[in-house]
Amino acid sequence: MIVGAWIHEGDGMTVEQQIPLAAQSGMGSIRSYDFSYAQRAAPALQRHNLSLLAGMHVDGRELVGNWHSQLRLEELEAYHQLGVRLEAICVGNELRECGDEPGKKKFTDHLAHNLANLLTTYRTWLDEHGFSTPLTYAMEGIVFDGTGNFLDWVWPVVEACDIVGVNSYPMDAAGWFTFNAFEESRRFLRDPGIRRARLAEYEAHFRLLLEQLKKAGKPLLLTETGFPSAIGYRREGERLIVPESDNARYGEAMQEFLTLIHRLDDEYGHPIRGLYFYEWRDNLHHDKIWNVEGSPIHTAFGLCDRQGMPKMDIRALLENMK
Repeated sequence: MIVGAWIHEGDGMTVEQQIPLAAQSGMGSIRSYDFSYAQRAAPALQRHNLSLLAGMHVDGRELVGNWHSQLRLEELEAYHQLGVRLEAICVGNELRECGDEPGKKKFTDHLAHNLANLLTTYRTWLDEHGFSTPLTYAMEGIVFDGTGNFLDWVWPVVEACDIVGVNSYPMDAAGWFTFNAFEESRRFLRDPGIRRARLAEYEAHFRLLLEQLKKAGKPLLLTETGFPSAIGYRREGERLIVPESDNARYGEAMQEFLTLIHRLDDEYGHPIRGLYFYEWRDNLHHDKIWNVEGSPIHTAFGLCDRQGMPKMDIRALLENMK
């Protein structure tokens, strides 16, 4: 199972500067969400022998109107000229027809049908040009029903993917939105009973996903996963939210989480091809902190703090997944 992360830029640190530490810490890959980022990262990835989960941007609203408008064959070809090993190409991430506002997020049958057309067209082009690179799409929770099964109209996308990508976190809505999410994070990290309950719920839903993919004959890529290290926060000035983390408890909880993933992968015959952390470093300027989603907990997802210092021995964590 390949393990990687998304590495955000900014705060005076480029992706090229962060890749060496990621490699030293045991990361085998990084994720890009667009080609320009991958192009900047490619030389460092080559030097440190890291692979790439390549991202191709798709506009959900434009896709619904005319899927041909999102067809970018020249970008698909350009990814194969970077000289970097490609784990997969992720065509779109968490697409929604009606925007990000709470209560309006929708993954519709029309969107699914057009995305399947896009994926199928890319697969045909890759085959015709001799490329075996797998295609995926990064789904979020709005593609599942209340029991954790795929909505009926999602299946054309599942069938069009070579690997099914899912952004999957052991968190519910309370753990994502408003400043109360920091309290939810604190309870998860410091209350063993709450952590056991949440991980048990996560395992139950994860098993449903693996059962569905087993029936479909499709492997799985965890295109985003992780959880925050925060037990609180402080403000610096008017807009900066600085997380206060418990790194010891974070490391313990992460070990439990990864052991769970590894156990399920073993039990189901190793369908999980890769796992990508969201994200490598705390991101104090993430767009979702102050936008319509109101998710300030996004500041605290890093395996490293905002200066790039690991919060735990990441290599040992990965080696001890069993």
